[in-house]
Amino acid sequence: MKKLLLIVLAVGLGFATMAQVQRTAISTKAPLDKLFVEAPANSGSTAVNETPTRHTDMLNGRAVTYVPIGQSGNAYGFYSNPRTYLWADPSINSVVFTHRMTGGTEIDGNSRVAYDVSTDMGANWVNNVQIYSPLGPGAQYPDAAGRYPQGAILNPEGNTSADDAYYVYNVVAMDNSNGNLWGGIGYGSNPLTETDPPNPTQTNLTSEDGMYRQIPDAFATTQMGYSMHLEPNVPYDGAAWVYNGELIFGMGQIEDGELALEEGTIDALGEGDGINDTKIAFAPDGMTGYILIMSDSESDPQDYTNYHPIFLKTEDGGDTWSDPIHVQFGGADGIEAIKYYWPDTTIENLDAYEAGFDRDEVWYNMGFQCDLIVDGMGNPHVTGLITLASSEGWYPYENTMATWHVYSNDGGITFMADPLYNNRFMEGAVGDIVQYNRPYAASTYDGHYLFFSWLDTDKASATDLNDPNIYVIGYDSEDGTYSDVENVTAFGVWWFNAYYGSMSQYVFAEQNGDMWDCEIPFVFEELTGSDADPVNFWYIDDYILQMPLDIADNVLENQGFTVSQNQPNPASANTEVLVTTKTNGVINLTVSNMLGQQMYAESVQNNALSHSFKFNVSDYETGVYFYTITIGEKSITKKMVVN
Repeated sequence: MKKLLLIVLAVGLGFATMAQVQRTAISTKAPLDKLFVEAPANSGSTAVNETPTRHTDMLNGRAVTYVPIGQSGNAYGFYSNPRTYLWADPSINSVVFTHRMTGGTEIDGNSRVAYDVSTDMGANWVNNVQIYSPLGPGAQYPDAAGRYPQGAILNPEGNTSADDAYYVYNVVAMDNSNGNLWGGIGYGSNPLTETDPPNPTQTNLTSEDGMYRQIPDAFATTQMGYSMHLEPNVPYDGAAWVYNGELIFGMGQIEDGELALEEGTIDALGEGDGINDTKIAFAPDGMTGYILIMSDSESDPQDYTNYHPIFLKTEDGGDTWSDPIHVQFGGADGIEAIKYYWPDTTIENLDAYEAGFDRDEVWYNMGFQCDLIVDGMGNPHVTGLITLASSEGWYPYENTMATWHVYSNDGGITFMADPLYNNRFMEGAVGDIVQYNRPYAASTYDGHYLFFSWLDTDKASATDLNDPNIYVIGYDSEDGTYSDVENVTAFGVWWFNAYYGSMSQYVFAEQNGDMWDCEIPFVFEELTGSDADPVNFWYIDDYILQMPLDIADNVLENQGFTVSQNQPNPASANTEVLVTTKTNGVINLTVSNMLGQQMYAESVQNNALSHSFKFNVSDYETGVYFYTITIGEKSITKKMVVN
């Protein structure tokens, strides 16, 4: 039997804090088992010195406009982790996008940073508003050259005017104060709509006084009017950056028209623990928030779990933080949906396992990248790739990995997980740089509806993730239901060309009858040549994902019936589904596997306005199944896990 080989996990900080150095690309791919339709060829790139023109496509049955926004001197700086490049504030109908600029290699070149801004929900933009400059010439790069910028809208609490809001930013500054090139950050603000000319502030901090900086991955603002940034504290030992057991945490607010920042350190995990990604996000109340660390936590290992989410929680707006909260995937206390997702035959085909393996002894890994959102009830939600693994590494291949939604419904006490999508590829080479799956998490401003996006491709001839599409799914955090997965760029001119697609943390939403029209801001990069050539950025305007209004309260009224979650779930023998209806009639139950194959069917004539279906799953293989209740022309489908 052919075995899939594992990719060994790197020790230490990994690619997320190694700047323009990436992990070794995967060279082995699992066989494909799906058929895909080729898209038409792209109409061609637009050189940066030309003027791109907006155009409209029909995507998923709706008119969507691609709006050209800013430019950058090359693809570096936007390509790595899913950082905070794009930010929308629905309370003032505004959007900002942060990026490096174009130009030469010195002070007036692409080491500067700018933002693009729209105050009409992305329809019209002011582009390339410069807010950061290097401090002077340098030996290799300008002193404090700007790299990997992040930015957001900081809106004072209660403000409803874009003219009274601020743009805030956090920029990596190459100042050589922490070993090889790195060590500084720059931060500041600009009145959001003061763009001609802008009036930005800029403060530069270096690696000193016990704070060893490199490349932050976490930046956000809260609805209470605070900015937050976060990064591991990583002294350079002459050969590598090694985590010292602390996080650098900064919190700022606007005082006298400028961003005033306070910084400190937070003890978290152990010295030398590997960290692949960090994120920070807050609930709409601005008080409940979470720090997310993606780590192997070798100082506090979790059973049969390699890299995994670890949370620090605050309930006082970031003044104090809890001890680490680990999300264990494998082992006897692991998450059942993850442990029983992949079939026996898949696991037996891995070089780390043999026939007769114990599911409580299968390893899992999450990485490299992730994103975090907090719902309106103060619960954390994480998205990213989870793969089968071993004690030494992981298997990021088709059929052994999937994009997951890992979450808590009780404030971080217990955790669950749902699979969202079986990825074809995790990464692809775009010139000399790597493009990963780039997961993002977003929400409506009230935290009710959540959205998860990622990159993959449906190009039949693709051999890796170098022909990317953006995919998205919606989730109702109050009743636990999902929308269908949509390919955001399918059949349009940018099909297979949405490089480094990014999603805003917040989306716009407007009630439309019994649906919410959720307009999700996306940005992607257009390569005009190689990765070292200038690039254009495009904003996707009017992309709408509809979410049903108050499903939990109105499903009986709208559908005429409700369907319970099967109990028990996970199931191993008998399980039960309760259907409640408003009228008498025939109720049909079908059960199918992940491939759509029907496993069971039953129909009853209901005269009591409710019926309980009982069926046995003891002969089913472990994994995820779907059961559908149909009455007349209406259906409701739910998921169950068999172990």
